[in-house]
Amino acid sequence: MPTADAMVTGRMTRDKKEAGNRILASLGTTPSQAINHLYDFVIEKRELPFAKKNPAGIDPETLAEARAWARSLKIQQPIDPRFANMTLKEAKALRLAKERSRTEGSAR
Repeated sequence: MPTADAMVTGRMTRDKKEAGNRILASLGTTPSQAINHLYDFVIEKRELPFAKKNPAGIDPETLAEARAWARSLKIQQPIDPRFANMTLKEAKALRLAKERSRTEGSAR
């Protein structure tokens, strides 16, 4: 095993550190070993062991590319501000009212 030549520093409450150290000791490891295992995992997998997985199982690079592509899309026609906050029920009622006024106007 290579000799350690660098130090990692992190901030936490004293209570958390003491509780964590007790649990690590009961598991047969030290804080340094736990941190080294975490770094080994991150280096190998390029992710955190406790990170949320994406539901489709898409690799992070492909997911990032898809997000970038989606963000690059331009909306072809901006939403009319009069309708931006309208509920679906309100939109249907407006459409029906317009259809009625058209049919009534053509029936005359």
